[in-house]
Amino acid sequence: MTLQGPYIKTKTIKDILDRTEREGDCLLWIGAKHVQGYGMMRQSGVMRSVHSVVAELKYGVKPTRYTGTRATRTCDNVECVNPDHIIIKSVTEIYSGVFPRQRTLTMEAVREIREEYAKGEWGRGPRLAKKYNISTNMVYAITAGRIYKELPDET
Repeated sequence: MTLQGPYIKTKTIKDILDRTEREGDCLLWIGAKHVQGYGMMRQSGVMRSVHSVVAELKYGVKPTRYTGTRATRTCDNVECVNPDHIIIKSVTEIYSGVFPRQRTLTMEAVREIREEYAKGEWGRGPRLAKKYNISTNMVYAITAGRIYKELPDET
């Protein structure tokens, strides 16, 4: 059985822009949205963020975690899909300076985080992040040994 119709159709930028409303310089997606407000659409049978599809159509490159790139906007409006606002940046460029709460921890604090996390209680990552004034991602990086590697594993 061959699928026909919109389920396998590759969208064009014109198709995307037909589902927007203008607000200032921004073109806001009026279709389906992710809980965080990002426009979502089906592209070749797969759900994708609209701004990523626009970036791929505009630049001819698909931004992915494998290439270390992301589609982002110059206007910082999560609903905007204006091709003039969408750019591709490396993950490092996007996230540099984004985490103002990040700070250097003492080795004692790192040990405490690992010990507390190892207890396996539900919601421990966010609780530890709040307790030590760091991001949840930093808690997970510490417990996975991706950062503060100089501490020997205590088993």
